[in-house]
Parts: sequence; C-alpha cells; structure tokens
Amino acid sequence: MEEKEIKSLLKELGLNEYEVRAYLTLIRNGPLTAGELATLSKVPQPRIYDVIRTLMAKGFVTTSQGRPKQVIPLSPDSVMDAIKRRYDEKIETLKAALEKLYTPRGEIGSVTVVKSRITLEEYIRRAIRNSRFHLSIAVPRELLDRLKDDLGVKRDSVRINLFVYGEGEVPPIATEIRMREVPDPIIIIQDRDMGIYLPYEALTAGSSLHGYGLVIHDNNLLFMLDRYFYHALWPTGRVVYREERALRLPREYIHIRELVSDLRRFSIQNAKVEVFGRFVRSGEPVHLVGRIVEFYEDEGKVISNITVETEDGERHVVGGWNASLEDIEAERIILFE
Repeated sequence: MEEKEIKSLLKELGLNEYEVRAYLTLIRNGPLTAGELATLSKVPQPRIYDVIRTLMAKGFVTTSQGRPKQVIPLSPDSVMDAIKRRYDEKIETLKAALEKLYTPRGEIGSVTVVKSRITLEEYIRRAIRNSRFHLSIAVPRELLDRLKDDLGVKRDSVRINLFVYGEGEVPPIATEIRMREVPDPIIIIQDRDMGIYLPYEALTAGSSLHGYGLVIHDNNLLFMLDRYFYHALWPTGRVVYREERALRLPREYIHIRELVSDLRRFSIQNAKVEVFGRFVRSGEPVHLVGRIVEFYEDEGKVISNITVETEDGERHVVGGWNASLEDIEAERIILFE
C-alpha cells in the first residue's frame, strides 16, 4: 500500500495531518524526543506537544519515564485492535439505539432496494442465520467462498439447495448442490419469509453494486421467485453433490414437493401427518391430523399434493404454497412414523 493511502486511512480513523506525520515518523524511527519528532516529522515546534498529547489520548503512542523523555509508538497491531474494539462497541450501541427508533415496513408487499454490496451480503447472511426449514441459494463461486462458513453452520438443521455458477470442487455444505458455468441471477429464498434477487451483472469488485438488489418480503413475489428457482434454474444444473441420508422422523416440511420426494424415495405408505394451513376456497385456517392415503406429482413437478384421511374418514387434498386446485394450502406439514 502506498504512503498516500496509509495517510488517508489514518485520517479516516480520526487523525489530523500533524498527528499522521508524527505517528508515521515514530513508526519508522522508533522512540524520539519531542524536539527530534518535531524536526523529522516537520510538525511546527509550538504544536508538537499538543500533537503528542492527542496521540496519547487516541491510543497511538506513550512516553518514557526517563530523561530525556521520549515518545514511544505503540505497535500497529495493538493500536488497530483497540480501535476496532472501540468502533465495534460504538456500532453496537448505536445499532441498539436506532433499532428502538426504527419503524419497519410491517405491511405485506414490502420490497427493499439495495445498492451497497456490503449491505446486500449482510442481508444474505441474515437470511442464512434466520432460516429454520429451507434455503434455496444460487450464487457465483466467488460469493459462495465468503458464505460457506455461514452455510456450514446450518447444514444439519436446514435443508439447503445450492446452485453454484462456476467451476471446481464445492465443499458438501448443502443438502444438494448443482452447478453450471453460465451465470444467472443471484437468488436466496429463506423459508417463505424473505427472498433476495440480484442481476448477476450487478456484482462488482467494489463496495457498490452496478445496479441494484431486491430484498423481498411479499408472499406472491417470493412464490414467483421460488417457481423460477425450481422450474427454470434448478433443472439446468448438473448434480455435483447429494446428501445420502436416512429419514429421521418426525420431520417438518414447508414445501410439499420435498415431502412427496421423500415419500417416493423412502417408499413411505400410510404415514401419519399433521397439517397446518388454510382452506383454499374460504381462506379459513385449518389444522388436521390424519394418514396419507395418496400422493401425486405431475411430470414437470409443477403440481404436488397429498390426500390426507382423518380418523372420522374425511379426505382432503393438500397442496403446497399458493395452492389453488386442492382443498387445503399447507403452510407446514409434519411427517411422523
């Protein structure tokens, strides 16, 4: 890094021109008397003692006890660590204060436009942290490298379908991983709660986006994003990893296609289920317990449903997200032994 950049960064940390000159002089030369420091740093002699006092107050230097008294630079490592701790404390304090003042968009249908890459990546990490059931993710390889630790934490508790744009090996940090070289939009869908959409060309090397990203909370838009992910994007990738797993029950599903897939894969018949959702025609909430007597999935895997028979003999066809042809739209289904 050039000296001009170093000086600029030190000024961003709160040092003025004279303080920057003095500290860099001490870093290069080691302990100096006040007179020596003024001469070598070209800080005016009348100002040097004020500069030394402010550098001490800001944690950059200390002074010796002997005679003549010398100004001693503290190691850059300890100085930067101390500054980072102070900034982190201030940020956490400010964040807590602002959260108390913040009025979120509580209404359904909110979409946030993001133009900062740093902010967008924080939304992505938040989506991963907050996921409880399911994550659908499509990202380029270079972005995945920054997210793999976050995904690794969730792998055992959340079903993760990962689509990677790029080449090379990908660590087994998801339930299923597909890959292709040709990029498409960056997509993250967390449960049914939040989605992130970003045109691939918006990614840049800097802190800004070349365009915009969208953070989506609208249920209908999330549904369309989910449909795009699984019916336009997911089939185009080659499978590079698929977790070989036993089915541990009870298991909770928010996507009925995953339930139907497990019923077929593990040859499950007459299983007990608990369904939470709403009646399609009336919109009234419904909670029922019964046995799966049939399941269906069309050839294109666009329509998936199950038929549940309750203890009193009633049968209901249960569909998934935004079901319109079935009796019930399921929000959650728990599969038992």
